[in-house]
Amino acid sequence: MTAFPSLSRLAPFRRLRPRPPRSPRRRLLRWLVVAALTGLALAGLTVSSLTTRLDNILYDRLVRASERPVDPSILIVGVDERSLRELGAWPWNRARHAQMIDRLTQAGAKAIVYDVLFSQPSQDPAADDALAAAVARSGKVYLPQFLEPPAQDGAPPTLVAPMPAIAGGAAAVGLVHVRFDRDGLVRRMAPFEANGPDLAPDLMTVVHRATKPFDAPDATRGDAPTLLIPFAGPPDRYRQIAFSSVLAGEAPREMIAGRTVFVGLTAPGLGPAFPTPVTPDAASMTGVQLQASVLDGLRSGMMIKPAGLGVRLVFALGLLWLLLAGLLVLPPRTSLLLLVVLLAVAVATSAALFSSAHLWLSPAAPILGMGLVSLVWGWGRLGRVNDVLGHQLDRLRAVTPADAVHAEAEFESDLVARQALSLGAAVTRIDDLRRFSADALFSLPDATLVADAARRVIAANAAARALLADRAQVLEGGGLADVLNALEPLGRTFPASWPAEGDSGHPIDLHLADGRAFQIQTVFRRDEAGDGAGWIVRLADITPLTAAMRQREQALQLLTHDMRSPQTSILALLATTPGLPSETSERLAAYARRTLALADGFVQLARAEVTQTAMEPVDLCDVAVEAIDELWPQCRQRHIEIRQEGCDGPMMALGDRGVLARALVNLIGNAVKYGPDGSTIVVRAATVLDGGRTYVDLSITDQGPGLTVEEAALAFRPFQRFDRPGAEAAGGAGLGLAFVQAAATRHGGGVSCLSTPGAGATFTLRLPEMPA
Repeated sequence: MTAFPSLSRLAPFRRLRPRPPRSPRRRLLRWLVVAALTGLALAGLTVSSLTTRLDNILYDRLVRASERPVDPSILIVGVDERSLRELGAWPWNRARHAQMIDRLTQAGAKAIVYDVLFSQPSQDPAADDALAAAVARSGKVYLPQFLEPPAQDGAPPTLVAPMPAIAGGAAAVGLVHVRFDRDGLVRRMAPFEANGPDLAPDLMTVVHRATKPFDAPDATRGDAPTLLIPFAGPPDRYRQIAFSSVLAGEAPREMIAGRTVFVGLTAPGLGPAFPTPVTPDAASMTGVQLQASVLDGLRSGMMIKPAGLGVRLVFALGLLWLLLAGLLVLPPRTSLLLLVVLLAVAVATSAALFSSAHLWLSPAAPILGMGLVSLVWGWGRLGRVNDVLGHQLDRLRAVTPADAVHAEAEFESDLVARQALSLGAAVTRIDDLRRFSADALFSLPDATLVADAARRVIAANAAARALLADRAQVLEGGGLADVLNALEPLGRTFPASWPAEGDSGHPIDLHLADGRAFQIQTVFRRDEAGDGAGWIVRLADITPLTAAMRQREQALQLLTHDMRSPQTSILALLATTPGLPSETSERLAAYARRTLALADGFVQLARAEVTQTAMEPVDLCDVAVEAIDELWPQCRQRHIEIRQEGCDGPMMALGDRGVLARALVNLIGNAVKYGPDGSTIVVRAATVLDGGRTYVDLSITDQGPGLTVEEAALAFRPFQRFDRPGAEAAGGAGLGLAFVQAAATRHGGGVSCLSTPGAGATFTLRLPEMPA
């Protein structure tokens, strides 16, 4: 058995000054600063283009994983290698293009998108005229135009359009403008492009609006300046037929009828080709195939809208702050799990919005931000733990004997191992101190019980065992309620659920049949994790104090009786002695009544100041009504009206009904006493919020002579009187308002006076509202 430390060995603890714990407000403030700084950093990352490359990689993977059926109403007539072999080298005579337009029109094509630019006259004017006539006859031909970059900086781009003779018969002309991202891939299109001060519609915007059903969705009418193209897959998935095959009549009518036909260059090296997320190289998607993909996306309503800056910021900062909140309150392993979950949520949310809402909300910035914040926070917290542990170990070494830290002399290359050895020595020392503290606790003169979280008694000091000497069995694992009930207290039985956590710090008076009295105080204990660990209950013997209070009450009663009895006799003698002069009789009666009032007021004030109030839920509006009813005869005699306001519903407080009723009678009685005949007194009830707590204010406003600022400050002092002219203002002992203040203080409230001389006064009784 280890011996307890001696007092000489514990002496160094008197020199130990623990570091004051950081306040929760300071820790919260530090966390808010960290959250604000990291939030600003993540917002900057979201706004910047630093994550563009990662955004594009994630988007491309989603596009490739989201293959879907292509629009079957799209047909591509390609100028391919076969057509070049059969019809000759490019460019062809425009009469051949006119022949193609006539064939497609006769076959019933719904729209013809001719992705060939006829901007200059050819060497055969007759062929130009034939092409213009074919375009006009068809009425379904859509022709491209494009913006040529300026030759010098600052100059506007040049619009290159079809010849007016050809464009005049077309169904519409639209802009063909390919947008490249920074990595050289084509992922987006603009429904409209700036052409000087005007906006020129994209060719696919024109075709889509002209050919879509009336109630079909139209992504080109949104506020997004660009839309991401939802590629259905590789370009060869769209149905395609050779240009020469159509001219030769090899294409059946049903292949063309009702379809949107794209005519353009598809032979390798003949026209421009573009790299996209769904093509393996730069020469895999031609311009006509790209235009077909755009129209397919518009018709299917699956064009991807890039999320706005506000949505991206809310998404990124929301995930970041959830992570920061978890880092603040969760242990490291749970924090790591939270990080993994939030990363998965970021990716899953982005993918879900992409597939279901056709919205591209990149998770790159939140992923990078949360990863960096977790790394920085983890290292910071590890450093903080290391610093605190080192500081505490240094403090403990200052009071640890040399033999307790002998293990530290061994060489350890790892800092954590060295600190673990030091901590083991410190724990041994702390265990000695704990046992010393327990020894000191159980040597207290008051009966003291220690219980676990289930309220079972696990220890009792000598005073407690002496108090329960004839009932010692209840101390062997019994509940706290069983121990107290074994004392057979008068008028009280403790339930098994006693005490509750809210009872901690609230004393309870306990009276026994043998005349002894004890005051019970409970302390709720918590462990190092903040969970409930049990209770400490102290029973302090207050028998002498209770006897002194009882003697004081008896003295007050005796004083009241001795003062009242002679004055009552004087009043009775004056009433039965008719021969006395009226002035003398009235003065004697007034003095006697004043002495009676002084005795009553003194006793009431003394009881309000020291007597334990019987707290119960009280409706203050009902108490006000009772006080008004009590003063009704005086009011009726003087034609004074009392008007009650603000009591539309119950206003509950926890208090002694009798004491509160007497306080309101005193306040309203003063208003009646000092108010002129025929005046009005207003009793108003209202709830107010003061210092984060709700109170009920009962204000009494009269039309009396009022008080000065100096008088209002002195109004609640005992024996303070302010006489005013008039018979009703005379008399009084000056204890009524002092009683009101004592009653308000005992109930956790207060009383105040607001007055202007000559304009009446308002006395306000403020009491804490009882929570619902």
